[in-house]
Amino acid sequence: MNFNSKPIQVFLLLFMFSSWGQAVDAKDVRPQEEPLAIFLTWTDDPLRTISIDWHLTSSDKQVLYYRLKGTDDWKKSESRVHDFPYSDRKIHRVALKGLTPRHNYEIKFGEDAQVYYFRTMPEDISEEPLRIAIGGDSMHDQAFMEKTNRQVASYDPHFAVIGGDLAYANALEKNLDRWYQWFDAVKNTLIMEDGRIIPLVLGIGNHEVLSGSFSRHEDFKFDDESRAKIAPYYYNLFAFPGQPGYGVLDFGEYLSFFLLDSDHTNPIDGVQKEWFRRELAIRNEQTHIIPLYHVPAYPSVRDFNGTSQSRVREHWLPMIEKAGVKLVFENHDHAYKRTYPLKNNEIHQDGVVYIGDGSWGTNPREVHDAATTWYLEKSQSIRAFTLVTLQGSAFNIISVDEDGNVIDTYPANPLDNKQAPWKLESLH
Repeated sequence: MNFNSKPIQVFLLLFMFSSWGQAVDAKDVRPQEEPLAIFLTWTDDPLRTISIDWHLTSSDKQVLYYRLKGTDDWKKSESRVHDFPYSDRKIHRVALKGLTPRHNYEIKFGEDAQVYYFRTMPEDISEEPLRIAIGGDSMHDQAFMEKTNRQVASYDPHFAVIGGDLAYANALEKNLDRWYQWFDAVKNTLIMEDGRIIPLVLGIGNHEVLSGSFSRHEDFKFDDESRAKIAPYYYNLFAFPGQPGYGVLDFGEYLSFFLLDSDHTNPIDGVQKEWFRRELAIRNEQTHIIPLYHVPAYPSVRDFNGTSQSRVREHWLPMIEKAGVKLVFENHDHAYKRTYPLKNNEIHQDGVVYIGDGSWGTNPREVHDAATTWYLEKSQSIRAFTLVTLQGSAFNIISVDEDGNVIDTYPANPLDNKQAPWKLESLH
């Protein structure tokens, strides 16, 4: 063959350069890593902000793409990288601010990655109701958690709250896989079919803490370092409530949602109690105030006179009653309960209703019989969550078991209540 022909030489050179270019391109193209977990919450103002976490094996900063749904141009925000305790995973976190209330925002974790979206909270609930899925004690078993999660998602809540005892990892390195399973359950079942991600707000329980409580650690100093040492997952995995482990989220002028620590990494009395008193006092004009904590003041399973139960009643309930709170959410007992309205430790028509008791994804326990327990109007050994619907100054709750059965309503016949802001059939 004659290679001295100029046309042939040019052809071969072009072919070689073309082939080299393809080889270099194929080598340099890095496939976008699918997030191992996706988690949304807030640290401030759910109307105008969002905190977005996604987990990768890479410790390099990543770019989050986001835009108002229906617009063309993607904006970018670079992640801050946090350690995942005892793991080679890294938590990538972006905090978005300056968003518009009651709007949908699209996000993606790479230029060519799957598009998800989230919804900012409404500025006003006088006409449009707000729906909150609330429960606790989420994962004895991943299958249990996912089954309840699917029922939660079927009601399309604005957000969900889990009041402690999340992955049952007990702050131990050997239980790391339980956190992987927990995040898998969230990703598998709390992202809607259309890509909407349901934000989560998470309280602390005894199973987030090494040995269950600060009181079992002689060297505990009531500081950030000590709390992170005995509850490393809780204080590293989630942006809210962060240190010191209790906090409040204000949803405009219609809702303040309090997370409290019932003797896990903070004492019920002392600094936390004074913080709670102060924060309640400055929210006396708020339409709805809902506190949530782990150990119940009015247990459905445990001893009424237990130490933490008694301390909650002594230190927190007088402040809660004075603030005019109508609903409180408790957990820990692995059953369902609703109390009568209670005030001054007796049934009172202007009292507080306590709902719980931490049965989202746990093995249910045998309950106190409501017929013979003075403060219980309902008690049941079952896995369930509660959907709270707020509209204007009105509220209604339904409690739903893992199979989708409505097991309780409050007020007793909300569909007959002219103030009821929803119809059961419209929520599915």
